Amino acid sequence: MKKHISALLVLALTASLITGCGGQKNETDSPAQTPQATEASKDVLYHSYASQPYVTLDPRVEYSNGVMILHNVYETLTHYNDQTGEVEPLLATEWSSNEEGTEWNFKLREDVKFHDGTAMTAANVVNSINKVKELGQGAAYLWDSVTNIEAVGDYEVKFTCSYGSPMDLISSACYAGYIVSDAALDQTTEWFNQGNDGGTGPYTIAQATGDTVVLKGFDDYRDGWQDNQYKNVIIKETPESSARRQLLETGEAHITSMLSSTDVSALREQTDKVSLQTFHTYTNLLILPNHEKEPTNNADFRRALAYSFPYQETIDNVLEGNGVQSHGIVTAGLWGHDESLMQYTTDLDKAQEYLDKSGINPEGLKLTITYATGLDEYNNWAQLWQVNLKKLGIDLELQPMEWDSQWDKAKATNPNDRQDLLVSMWWPDYASPESWFTSMVRSEDTINFNLGYIENAEYDTLINEAIQVTATDREKAESNYIEVQKQLVENSDFIFPYDKIDTYIISNQVDGVYENPAYASCINYYNVTKK
Repeated sequence: MKKHISALLVLALTASLITGCGGQKNETDSPAQTPQATEASKDVLYHSYASQPYVTLDPRVEYSNGVMILHNVYETLTHYNDQTGEVEPLLATEWSSNEEGTEWNFKLREDVKFHDGTAMTAANVVNSINKVKELGQGAAYLWDSVTNIEAVGDYEVKFTCSYGSPMDLISSACYAGYIVSDAALDQTTEWFNQGNDGGTGPYTIAQATGDTVVLKGFDDYRDGWQDNQYKNVIIKETPESSARRQLLETGEAHITSMLSSTDVSALREQTDKVSLQTFHTYTNLLILPNHEKEPTNNADFRRALAYSFPYQETIDNVLEGNGVQSHGIVTAGLWGHDESLMQYTTDLDKAQEYLDKSGINPEGLKLTITYATGLDEYNNWAQLWQVNLKKLGIDLELQPMEWDSQWDKAKATNPNDRQDLLVSMWWPDYASPESWFTSMVRSEDTINFNLGYIENAEYDTLINEAIQVTATDREKAESNYIEVQKQLVENSDFIFPYDKIDTYIISNQVDGVYENPAYASCINYYNVTKK
């Protein structure tokens, strides 16, 4: 079993951070003094995470769970408040648009500094968004409607769009909207991954080593720092649920999540040490059948798979209630969600019926399913499904993999070298259903996140139309998204197991831990305080 980080290692990682500021590294910096153990344990917030905390730390292209880091280092023009459903100021103080939603003006704060000490102006906003558009990676599609962005003086930016777009909401996205210093914008992805940054947020990246990220409070952050805040944060990968549980039990770690039901049950009784908090999310689990490979390119065969999945058993026994069965691809709490959409049930008679109808002979048939390592819940429900499929004569081979390896396999040139079924956890790029459809459903010339390899011209037309009327005719956009979902369910283009409810285990030493569903997996460490 992989060793978990110890308190001594925490101290070693933060030794040079307690007295200095993060940001770009300089090999000529003087070494700092190592703090006393008792002093440092109070000052270091330790978040034990189930998998690697980032794929890349490049804010221009990042499109995975690295948002949990970037959300604390960089800032966007606006911020979505899930409690009120409103967009709120962040780097922008106010904004307005014309009636068609094709022209938007954002006025900016005048007291914002980048971590390199330079002041943020409208030019930085223009350069940051244009760089994202130029690179065209990650969630760059969010800016597709923007034909021009210009600085109107030092502290105002004007967006011109080719069609009506909700730029206030888009500007709150957890991807592709970070404002980056000019000095960092032209750096390489490798430069960012070495632990350098160009943000305006409360934290700088002090160290990044793949499975570990150390954040250091930015001394000149405009909102200042109080004594009860954490200016030093460690986010460390610990894949084993039992090891994460132990870290909370011993008091070494302050925050963790995604524990096995066994470990959650054990910690639930330890109220003297920890508390459990649940957060409804916009995150769901999706299983993507390979539409370019037999037999998963057969709709009736996919329906047989859908009827064989152990939905309620997964929710009740594996998740212990920390999930609800999905209604289509859009989660509850977001427009585009429709409770009337059909849900499959576990019905092996129906599964056999559709298997027979498909014409697929299950004799000797083996399907591979790939999913991310580090989450016991995946293994547990996959094994339940494996048993159900075996009753239909189908062997299901389980292939847990690191996400990078899973993604590489999914993008293999030859469809037969790819998986039959891929497990993906998805959350929206901003408080809108758009990203599920543009990333996972709409046809792609080059494989990126449509890892079920769906190509459907009718879906594409409905999705593109929805995007173009979102700002001016929300009702029409929602109708289109619901129509696509009806067909996705009918054709079993996806299998829709559950929408997640996140359970965090939180040390009684801290307060202020909260997950906004619009920013999946993100904890705003600036708001976490010592008790």
